[in-house]
This record gives sequence, structure tokens and C-alpha cells, in this order.
Amino acid sequence: MNETQKVSLSTRFAWGTGGWADNFMFQTLMILALPIYNIELGVDPVWVGMALMFPRLFDAITDPLMGNISDNTQSRWGRRRPWIFTGTLLCAILLPLLWMPPFSGKEATIIYFTIISTLYALAYTMFIIPYTALGFELSNDYDERTKVMSWRMYVGLVAGLCLPNLYAWCQNDVFEGDILKGARWVSFIVALSILITGLTPALFCREKITEPEKDKLKLGQALLETVKDGSFRLLLSAYLTVVAGTLTSAALTLYVNIYHVFDGDKKLAAEVYALGGMFAVIGAYLGLRLANIISVKTGKKETLIAGLILTLIAVGSMFFTMQPGFQVHEVWGFKYHPQAISFFFYGMGQQACWLLIDSMTADICDEDELRTGRRREGMFGAVKSLALKSGVAITGLTGGLVIKFAGASDASQGVAPEVANTLHNLFIIIQAAGLITGIIIFIFYPITRAKSEETRRLLDAKNLSK
Repeated sequence: MNETQKVSLSTRFAWGTGGWADNFMFQTLMILALPIYNIELGVDPVWVGMALMFPRLFDAITDPLMGNISDNTQSRWGRRRPWIFTGTLLCAILLPLLWMPPFSGKEATIIYFTIISTLYALAYTMFIIPYTALGFELSNDYDERTKVMSWRMYVGLVAGLCLPNLYAWCQNDVFEGDILKGARWVSFIVALSILITGLTPALFCREKITEPEKDKLKLGQALLETVKDGSFRLLLSAYLTVVAGTLTSAALTLYVNIYHVFDGDKKLAAEVYALGGMFAVIGAYLGLRLANIISVKTGKKETLIAGLILTLIAVGSMFFTMQPGFQVHEVWGFKYHPQAISFFFYGMGQQACWLLIDSMTADICDEDELRTGRRREGMFGAVKSLALKSGVAITGLTGGLVIKFAGASDASQGVAPEVANTLHNLFIIIQAAGLITGIIIFIFYPITRAKSEETRRLLDAKNLSK
């Protein structure tokens, strides 16, 4: 690759459309699992957490395996697109089945949920690993990569406007109070949108068909070569720390709103939570634009750290804005509460971080090619995805443990005020700890703009000499 690769608007949009599918594939399960299985069906939150954790343990095998398979796939459609197509189709089929337990007993119900969510996790892996790798390899330019990654965020954030409403939609009057029935219908509609948007990158993005490697790396060797990269290890450590903190607390958000802020009013809490989520998405759009501009003038690491600091400030403000006693006002048909302002700045800071982590991973792929002579976006994307899913696995369990530790094991019966206050305090403290640790680790991340451009120069010179 000797020339800087600019990516057309149509290709950026086609690839970015998969961000809608990605958000709904991943977030629908995480958003609805505890409210449906704990609050509505009365299943112990630790059981639900373990059911969410088990597929992530499975991912420890399937993610690197899928990355290696994708890197070594040779077909007339490329390395990535056949898998994107297959994973999308399977996710669309399995998503509604998550909320259709055919049993009444709690033990049988949670076993069913564990099995279906594990199959769903496998299908998601078949989509997300090749999809992410396809984005990494669309350009070789330091700043162009950030622009490409932005389109996944732009389109995905449209989905983000909808995601906070999922639980509220399940409570729509048309379902006559049957929230489980609502979850089935809502997820069926979501599955149709996943099918359309997930297939778009498979159908309309074009890959560069590469020559097959003469000596393919076996899975163990490929994984070892990936984690040898010091820059990647630092990135993963910080990423996992931030994810663990924010997602553990995310599991508590509805609980804090229902039992601490709105005194058990699930419907009002869901509506205000949805508005806060939409404010976060609006902030995230602004954060993406600012991150693109600032990272061009400074660098990715500096911009990412600034985003984490802004997120930390927003989390601190929730000590004050997520309190009982604030009046709820209606604005344009939506319930408004001061916490929406906190979520606006939270979304602005956090989304900039997710964008730049993806763009920085693409830079690391160049560093790896200079070291090993191979292009292995699939494996790097797989290990990064595994870090995210490991964080989700940890938080699926720790979220349930925190809820139980605070004394809210059977939330279907309500919780005491002191328990609700404990949930609120833990909600803030856990996020802040993860963000502060992530900031400290990212300070030591070594790839600057100058280093990335020098790596690209050496690669181009090496390729020209062949």
C-alpha cells in the first residue's frame, strides 16, 4: 500500500450502516436481561448475571477463532463479507427467542436463557469480528481511519436514540401490561432492522482480495503474536478497565431511577431513563465531531484522555442530578429530569473514547505488519472484541452481585430507601474508579501521530522494495 487511501462517502456510509445492527445486537440483550428476567420474572439477579457471563466465557474461544478464520478465509467475496452475512442472519433469528422461555420454573427459565444467549453470542461473533476488521482495512491513513470509524458511530448513534426506549416500549399500553409480550414484539421489530442494516456492509462494501498466505498461522500462534504488541496490551488494559466500570454501573441505572429517584414508579423511571439516553446520544454526536477535529490538531491519545475526563465530570454530577425531589416536566411530549444534562456530557465524552480506541487499533495493525509482515485486522479486532465481551461478562456478574450486595435481590417486591441510596452511591463510585484508572493507563500509550506516520512510511518503503 504505497498511497494514502481515501474512502468514498458511499463506502463509509455502507460500512457505517453496520453500526446500527451492532448496537442493537449487543445492547438489546444487555438492556432487557435484568429488567425482564429479574424485575418481571423474579429470577435472582446473580443467576441472570451468570447467564450473561457464560456466553462471554464461550467467546474466549470463539472470538480469536473467528478472527483467525476471517484473516485466513479466501473466497470470491473476500475474507470478511461471507461471515458478516451469516452472522447477521442468525442474530435476527435468535433475538426474539431470548424472551420466549417455554417454562414457568425459574431454574428452567434461566437455563433456557443461558442456552439461547450463548447461541446468540456465537452469531454476534460471526458478525462483529469480520465487520470490525473490514473497517480497519478500508484505509491506511492516520486521520482517514478516524473518519471511517466515525460513520459506524454516526449510524450506530441513530440506533442509540432508540435503545434507551426499549424497556419503555415493552410497557406500551398496546401490550396491556404484559411486559414479556412487549419484549417479544419489540425485539422482533428490532430483528428486522438488524437484518437490513447488518447485510448492507456485506452487500455494498468491496474488499481488496488478498493473496493467500503460504504459511498460515495457527490459532495459538496468531493469538500469541497479537498480544506480544506492547501498545495493544496497554490499549486493552485501559479499555477493559473503563468498560468494567461503566457497564457494571450501567446495570444499576434503571434500578437507581426506579427505586431511588422515582420511588418505585417503573413507567416514569423508564420514560426519564429513555430521555436521558437520548440526551446522551445527542451529546455523543457532538463528541464525535469534536473528536475528529481535535484529534487532527493534537493526536488520538490526547483527545481520548480529554474525553475520559469529561465523562468523569459527568459521572460526578450524577451525585446531584439523580436525586429524588426534582420535578419532572414534560417537554415536547417527553419527561424531562435534570439527569438528562449529566447524560448529555457523559455521551459526549464517552463516544469520543470509543471512536478513538477503534482508530488506534487500526494504527496498531500497521505496527504489527511492520513487525510480522502480516495484515491481521481480524485477530486484532477479535481480541479487542473479546476484551469488551470479557468486560461485559464481568459486569454481568458484578452488576448482579452489586444489586444483591445492596439488598435488592428481589426487586419485584420493591426495595427499602436505604438500599436505593446505596445503589445510587455505588452507581457513581464504580464508574469513577474505572474512568480514573483508564486515564492513568492511557497516559503511557506510546503511539503518537509522528510514530504512526513513520511506521506507515517504513511499510510503504518495504512494499515498494518487493
